[in-house]
Amino acid sequence: MRSVLAAIIIFIFGSTLIAQDNGDDLEQTLSNLSSDAVKAYVAPAVSSFGSNLNSGWVSKFPSATKFSLNFDLKIVAMGSFIASSEKNFSTSGTFRFTEQQAEEILNNSGYYFPDPRYVVAKNEILSRDWEVNISGPTIIGSENERVKVHFPGDEDLGLENYELTIEEVKGLLDNWKIFPSAALQLTVGTFAGTNVAFRYLPDISKAAGFNDELGKFTFWGFGIIHNPGVWLMNPLPIDIGVGYFYQKLEVGDVFESSNTQFGLYASKTFGFIFSVTPYAGLTFESSKTNVKYDYEYDTTAGPKTAKIDIELEGDNSAAFLLGVSFKLAAVNINADYKMAKTNTASVGVSFGF
Repeated sequence: MRSVLAAIIIFIFGSTLIAQDNGDDLEQTLSNLSSDAVKAYVAPAVSSFGSNLNSGWVSKFPSATKFSLNFDLKIVAMGSFIASSEKNFSTSGTFRFTEQQAEEILNNSGYYFPDPRYVVAKNEILSRDWEVNISGPTIIGSENERVKVHFPGDEDLGLENYELTIEEVKGLLDNWKIFPSAALQLTVGTFAGTNVAFRYLPDISKAAGFNDELGKFTFWGFGIIHNPGVWLMNPLPIDIGVGYFYQKLEVGDVFESSNTQFGLYASKTFGFIFSVTPYAGLTFESSKTNVKYDYEYDTTAGPKTAKIDIELEGDNSAAFLLGVSFKLAAVNINADYKMAKTNTASVGVSFGF
């Protein structure tokens, strides 16, 4: 089953997932950035993770019956579309410099060892946080660009403003146009017009051709969808559904994301053995992601590592969903598109009875 998931991801998202073998590592990359810079650097991935996980849940509704036995096993692939504006960032915040970066700043101002002013200024640079401007590629930006830090200068120390390049931090995912995810989903029911769904994604990163930038990628989730029509005396001309879904995702030891969605759905089926079902939905979703990493910098007493733990929220809230599913006997194929701040498409193949 893992190889099937891998094949679907590669087929849908193509060459963006082919391994680049460049040895980059997400945690090592973040270790060069302060928390203010990391918030902006990873923001597109946080929103894409959240939108992906809150997609592809609903393509079949529970019947408006008190009890009917059905099982549905689904392989679903989701992809959030990344806008060009999300590939670069510019922000301000605090930053701690390494010894090498401090020397660059000093040399730019004409200070060299053993000038006494060099020693005094270097100790001052390494002793405190600095308010700086930070800009460059986000995590999904170009691998040919580097993050830059603009040192504002200091009149008291006689230091001029200077722009540093952090060679270790580039666009880690190199201009991905679509941020992909996939999952196995099992739906069971129906009891009192209600189905229960479970999702799981094993670590498929290497099987799917991912390089090691993001590390181990796995998640699980559950959801419930109810058809209120079960309580009505006369059947409705359409199927309706009310659903709630929850998922938790982990990416290596760096990202831990919790995602929830509440949705109102409607569909209409045409046909029987072979049928076509257009469906639509209005969803309200949220995602929160904790980013944990070790921030490495230098002080006058030597190298130091600070453990950083920040919480970020995805940018999606309300979304509108349009989709269609095609059924032939026990096989169902569906595709839908979610319109929100982060637009997301999903494709699913399910087997059931």
